[in-house]
Amino acid sequence: MPSNPPYPRKAEIITVEKGLPGQTEIWYELRADHPKPDTLISEHKSKKEAEDSKRRYEDEDIS
Repeated sequence: MPSNPPYPRKAEIITVEKGLPGQTEIWYELRADHPKPDTLISEHKSKKEAEDSKRRYEDEDIS
């Protein structure tokens, strides 16, 4: 059973290029250091989606 992450949770948005050379797309990955360093939390096609996911992930209100 996974452990609960420490609070406040922190995440980082990383920009990555995916695809073949000359045909790449920009994606945004949300990464955190729980449960292991540099854990992939989610992937997004737009920076706005990634920022929204980061905001929700870091939200301390877990009720």
